[in-house]
Amino acid sequence: MSKRDLRKWKVRGERELLDASPFLKVSAQRIELPDGRIVENFYQLAMPDFASIFAETEDGRILLLRAYRHGARRVCLAAPGGHLSPGEAPLAAAKRELLEETGYEAAAWQPLGSFITNANHRCQTAHFFRASGCRRVAAADSGDLEEAEVVLMSRAQVIAAFKAGEFPFVSQVALFGLAFGAALAGSGA
Repeated sequence: MSKRDLRKWKVRGERELLDASPFLKVSAQRIELPDGRIVENFYQLAMPDFASIFAETEDGRILLLRAYRHGARRVCLAAPGGHLSPGEAPLAAAKRELLEETGYEAAAWQPLGSFITNANHRCQTAHFFRASGCRRVAAADSGDLEEAEVVLMSRAQVIAAFKAGEFPFVSQVALFGLAFGAALAGSGA
């Protein structure tokens, strides 16, 4: 496979279309392509970055939340996590979210990677972590809008839940794919 000299696009201007801070900003950029063509309205979305945690207890169970998620319009499973506060480091946010949402702290943390959620519109960065040796130290108190139930599952139960469609969000598929590797291949989740 040959490598071509691919060049970046140039932003020649940007205008804000919507500011619904802190949750969403929409802008239109004026872009110059490498061949000189101009794209007048290349839309960009800005949402808060977030951390998502694959959390394992000291006895090897996976720590999850069962809650109504309005984006999916149903009750489903998800890993603990949430938005980074302005200026907050991803690992600090992950630790805060794990404690707030579940009441658990982890003995060890491992970054699994950070990824842009949309190739052309950017949207946000997802920061994935593995937390091991989790133990309960407090009651869950996220202060969020939703009610959530803390659920502990074995790896086999988590994989079965994926196969049953209980994890509808691509960020969760990515997190568990990074944590489990090939065990989720072919699950159709």
